[in-house]
Amino acid sequence: MKAELVPAQIEHIPAIAADMREADREELRAAWCLTPLDCMFHGLAHSEKAWVGFIDGEPVCMFGVVASSILGNVGRPWMVGTKQLDEHPLVFLRRCKREGCLREMRERFDVLTNYVDARNTRAIQWLVWLGFEISTNPQKIGPYKMPFFKFEMRREQ
Repeated sequence: MKAELVPAQIEHIPAIAADMREADREELRAAWCLTPLDCMFHGLAHSEKAWVGFIDGEPVCMFGVVASSILGNVGRPWMVGTKQLDEHPLVFLRRCKREGCLREMRERFDVLTNYVDARNTRAIQWLVWLGFEISTNPQKIGPYKMPFFKFEMRREQ
C-alpha cells in the first residue's frame, strides 16, 4: 500500500467531496451549513498550506491551515476525508507525521486551534493521536448550535 502527500490543488476537490465521510459532511453542515464542495473550495482558497493525501493513487483527504489572526499568530487546521481513509487510517497518519505537515504548521504558528464536532469521534481520536489537547466542555457552534469541542496545540507543547 502506497501513501503519499502532495500540495492540494483545486482539481482534487470534486473526488474527495463526492466520497466524503458522513461524519465530515455532518460537521460541515452543522458548523457552516455549506456543502462539502463549498467548504473545500473555501478552505483551500484561504489556506497558507494545504495537502492532499493519496493511498494507492486515490485521493483520500485534504487538509490545511488557515491563518486566523496575524497579531496572535494563530492557525486554524482543518481536514476532511473520504470513506477510504477510514479503511487505512494508520497508513495515512504515519505518512503525515513522517512528512512533517504538522511540524510545518507548528513552526509557522504559535497556536493551532479549531473546533471539532462532538459527534465526530474518529476526528477526535486522530486529533488526540496527533497531540492536540481537546476541551472537555463543548460549545454551541453554527446555525444549529451543535456541540463542538475546541482543540489546540501550542508551539511549546
